[in-house]
Amino acid sequence: MKVGEAKQLAVDLIFRDIGGSPLAITFDTASPDGDAGKFVLDGRPARAIHHFDGWYVPINLDWFAGSFDPPVIHRQTFYWYVFAIPRRGGLTQEHYFVCDYLKIREWVLDFAAPLGRDHRDHRLWRADLRIFPDDPLERSGYFRWGDEPVGSTARPGRVFELDNAATLAEAPFVPERVGVFGPGGESSAHRRLKLYVASHGSEFGMSPAAQSFVEHLFRTGDRVDVMFQNHWPERTVVEVEVAGEDNICTGIHQAIKYRSLAEVEGGYDRSSSTVRSLVVAYETAYDSAATLADRYQVELQSVDPNLVLAPAV
Repeated sequence: MKVGEAKQLAVDLIFRDIGGSPLAITFDTASPDGDAGKFVLDGRPARAIHHFDGWYVPINLDWFAGSFDPPVIHRQTFYWYVFAIPRRGGLTQEHYFVCDYLKIREWVLDFAAPLGRDHRDHRLWRADLRIFPDDPLERSGYFRWGDEPVGSTARPGRVFELDNAATLAEAPFVPERVGVFGPGGESSAHRRLKLYVASHGSEFGMSPAAQSFVEHLFRTGDRVDVMFQNHWPERTVVEVEVAGEDNICTGIHQAIKYRSLAEVEGGYDRSSSTVRSLVVAYETAYDSAATLADRYQVELQSVDPNLVLAPAV
C-alpha cells in the first residue's frame, strides 16, 4: 500500500462515519502542504500512515528530552495520526485508527526496549496493529511496537478503538480519550475487563450459583459495572478500573457508594457482611489505594492483562 492509497482508504471510511452527521467535526481532504498523505481533520492536519510490513510511525526525537512538539513530515507538523488498516489476514473489512500525536508520544515513551535497543536515534518506529481475534465485529485491537513480543497485551493503555473518528467530537473535553475510547467514553481495555469479571465470577470469590449483571441500574440512576447476586455474600458490587493510583482511589469511592445502594435496594442492614464491594483493575498495587480500601473494607484485586486481552495473533 502506498501513502496516497492509505489516505484514500482512511478518507473514505472517515467520511462514511461522520459524513452527514451533526457532529462538530470538520473534514477537508486537500493536503495543507502538498504531502500526499495529509489532510485536515477537525481543523488540524492529519497524516495517513500506510501499511508495508507493519506501520512505520514518524516520531519527534525531541520527545525524549521532554518536548511536546508535534512530529514533522514534508517540513510541516501534523497533529493526527490516521492508520489505514487494509483487509488482510483474517479481517473481513478495511478499517482506520485515529489518535493524536500526544497518544503516540505516550506510547513511544513507555517503550521498554525488551531487546536492548531503545531506538531513540530513529525517527521512524515500526508498529503492529493487531485486531483482537475474539472480536467478530472488529472493533478493537492492540498497538505493539516492533521489538515487543508478538501476542503481548501487557499494556492495557495500548488497546485501541477502530473506526473512531466520531470520538474526535469529545477531544476538546477529554483529549486523553482520543484513540483508546469508543463512543460513549468507555475504553476497550475497561469494557473487556468488565465483561471478563462478569463471566469469571469464581476468580473473584463468587460461588458457582452467582449471577452477574453488567451495568446494573440502581433507582438513583447510578450504574455499577458488575453486580453479582444469588450467592454468599448475597450481593457483590464490582467497580472496574484500568490502572492508575487516582483512578483506583476514585473506584474505591464508587464501590463504597454502590455497596450502600445495593444494601438499600436489597433491604439489607447497612455495613453488614451481606453485601461485599470490590475494585478490579489490571494494576491495584498503590499505597494510598490500599490504605483507603482497608479503611472502608473494599477489596482490591488485580488481573493479568494477558488473561483479559486476547492474544493478538
